Order: sequence, then C-alpha cells, then structure tokens
Amino acid sequence: MVGTPVTPASKMIQRTPSTTPGGGTRVREEKILVTVRVRPLSRREQALYDLIAWDCPDDHTILFKNPNQERPATSYKFDKVFDPSCSTLKVYEEGAKNVALSALTGINETIFAYGQSSSGKTYTMRGITENAVTDIFEHIKNTQERAFVLKVSALEIYNESVIDLLNRESGHLRLLDDPERGIIVEKLVEEVVKDINHLRHLIGICEALEAISCLHSVIIFQWS
Repeated sequence: MVGTPVTPASKMIQRTPSTTPGGGTRVREEKILVTVRVRPLSRREQALYDLIAWDCPDDHTILFKNPNQERPATSYKFDKVFDPSCSTLKVYEEGAKNVALSALTGINETIFAYGQSSSGKTYTMRGITENAVTDIFEHIKNTQERAFVLKVSALEIYNESVIDLLNRESGHLRLLDDPERGIIVEKLVEEVVKDINHLRHLIGICEALEAISCLHSVIIFQWS
C-alpha cells in the first residue's frame, strides 16, 4: 500500500447537481474518490504468524503500526476506508455504486484498483463488476420508456502494448487521438450485449485470460 501522511481530500470540479439512477443525490462537486480496502491475512500468512500492520480506527483513517517502537504510528486519510472484516458488497455499495450508476446518466466514469501483487485487486474488482452489472440491468429493466444499447470491450496492457481480450488474434492495437472521442483504441472489438447472461459470459472470458496472463486488464462499458 502506498500513501503519504498528507494524502489530499477528494479533488473537486464544480458542476450542476443531479441524481444517480440509484436514487442517490449527487453532490455539486465532481470528485476523484480514493478508497482503501485492507485485506485480512491469507492462510499462508496466518501459518507464518504474520501480523496485520494496519489499523482502521475509523471509516476514513488507516494507521500504520510501525514495528520500530521509537517512531510513532503514522496515519493516512482517505475518502473511505474498509477494514478486513468488510464484505465486497459493502465496498461496492459505499465506494463504487454511485460511480457505476452515474455512467447511465451520460457521465464518463472510471473505477480501478491499485496495489501490490496479492493485495486483493482482482478479488475486489470481480465483486464490484458483478454488482455493477446487476444494478445496471436492474435500471434498464425499470426504465421501460427508453431502449438501451449496451456494448462491452476488454483489453489488456503490458509494456505499453494493447491487446484485445475479445479478439486476441488482432495482435497489438494502436492508440489514436480522435478529435471527437479523445483517445481510442484502433480496431478494438465492441460486442453488443444481448442480456445479463451474455455480459457475464464476456466478463468471464476476460477474467479467465487475466488469470492466465496476470496483466493489467480494462473492461469498458458503453451504452446509448
């Protein structure tokens, strides 16, 4: 885990207030939210009698228990902190749900996990993705007055090379600067989603390939 004692509060950009499809009220500022999830010890770590070096005294603070008793413990502030007992559902509900559902209002949103190897990134993102997919299709089902077209793309990045996870035979893809859409990936497959089971199937393909390659993967949802 990387941080600094002066971790800044969420950076804010002024914009018009709105509400999310989930019914939550969006604050006036557009935020970059930084949340931290502290994972529990693995079985191997427990067998080695390892100790958790972090405490979570409240929902916004983590405390590094320095083994050097001559130095005081160091605290770090974040928008939200989830202790080792928190479920992935709680992480999604309180740390990612509003972001995921805001995309349905036409706002570009990104949710990503950062951390060292074996810190729980894949485990957490798998749960967040599944819960987001469920909520998105629930919103589509409850919005009968309009038709949605949902597309999904998936790519992996390694040593600045981009590979299409839904068409691995395409080779390395180029990044282009589109005057209207911004940075795009040339010839990246955009699969039109038929239903929630089809989407889960596509995500499953990506997760299987990610487990084999252990690379950085990105799943992109687009709807109109």
